[in-house]
Amino acid sequence: MNIKIADNAGYCFGVKRAMKIIEDMDKKNVFVLGKLIHNPQVIASLEKKGIKSIENIENLPENSTIIISAHGVDDRTKKELKERNFRIIDSTCPLVENVHKITKEAEKEGCKIIIFGDKNHTEVKGIAGNLKKPIMISDIDEIRNINNNKKFCLVSQTTQNTDKFNRIAEELKSGLNLKVVDTICMPTKQRQASSTELAKKSDLMIVIGGRISANTKRLAQRCGEFTETYYIETEEELKEEWFKGKENIGITAGASTPDYLIKKVYGRIENEF
Repeated sequence: MNIKIADNAGYCFGVKRAMKIIEDMDKKNVFVLGKLIHNPQVIASLEKKGIKSIENIENLPENSTIIISAHGVDDRTKKELKERNFRIIDSTCPLVENVHKITKEAEKEGCKIIIFGDKNHTEVKGIAGNLKKPIMISDIDEIRNINNNKKFCLVSQTTQNTDKFNRIAEELKSGLNLKVVDTICMPTKQRQASSTELAKKSDLMIVIGGRISANTKRLAQRCGEFTETYYIETEEELKEEWFKGKENIGITAGASTPDYLIKKVYGRIENEF
């Protein structure tokens, strides 16, 4: 078999930055608000080092260090953390911070904000939390019969599907006074493009990432449009029957997938199948 790993597979810039921040700090009384990144193997590794993920800041000791995850939070949450006198380490991806800035400025200019993304995702909640009743959509069918006398600004969760965002933007432009700001980050665009190109040339694609990782789910869906595709978290999930009669095998991975997991998947395919 020919096995190829897609370009831009694995950790993105924002995730590498968040992991570097944690590696270089004192790990005593350290808590991550939410999940630092959406990969259960990485989270488990951090917990072994004493870094716990929490969903709220109640009942924490006053000398605690709170890490804001790469996905970010709203300004109100940051203010509350400061008022509680916690030590705050902000590992929010700068590209996510940029979406916060763009949307707040557009709202001040009189725009109603439309966010394309998963409304239950930490990143989207953080962006929306700074705004006055933004419209959150995951598909064009979710936005119909709105007041088109207003000005609107369309942005996206940074890890969304580029083709879908462009289709939504084009359709909304036809009926709204709409400003479009493409906030899908370049690493996501590059990962989606390279994975798609590899899928077109492969008999089988293996997509690696946490089950809770939205960007990995989208990668698997995209690759599945072109070839047989399996979505796994670790090499232990690989099955021999997937590879029977297959010559060209492609591997890609989501933005929260560490290199060591990608190498383990590659190694098991190469050595056992």
